[in-house]
Amino acid sequence: MALPALAVLIAVRRWRAAVATLACAVPAVLAVVAVFACAGFWWLDGYHLVQERYWQGVAHDRPFQYWSWANFASVVCAIGLGGVAGVGKAFDVAAIRRRCGLHLVVLAALTAMLCADMSMLSKAEVERIWLPFSIWLTAAPALLPPSSQRWWLAANIAGALAINHLIFTNW
Repeated sequence: MALPALAVLIAVRRWRAAVATLACAVPAVLAVVAVFACAGFWWLDGYHLVQERYWQGVAHDRPFQYWSWANFASVVCAIGLGGVAGVGKAFDVAAIRRRCGLHLVVLAALTAMLCADMSMLSKAEVERIWLPFSIWLTAAPALLPPSSQRWWLAANIAGALAINHLIFTNW
């Protein structure tokens, strides 16, 4: 979550607001880490143990070569084609240089997803693991021209209905 939070701080126009936010956020994060450490949990040990257990079990049944791209296909199904079109507009270099907030947050969420994918710990589980990041991608259609936004919304609705009616799931 540090990447989207950093994107918001970069987009802030008044640096005093960013400094004030950091002055509150950093001690809060450190407090959470300290409470967990006092309870006997160290984050990096937990990460390494999860990784070890993951590779002992389900990871053998889910090859990374497939899920490295299938994770993103799942995200496309979740955010819809309008979200994908909007993500494409987030790469506007001029807007990034102007530190436009939505562009930066969408790119930060996408970068966080890439990092999660490269960790190889979120194979076939992106609907829950990547949810804090994919929610930001659903705002990406706001980057599209206003005249096309209704059409993209209609495409998202049609896609969601097609997925719900044509693909059999166990849910």
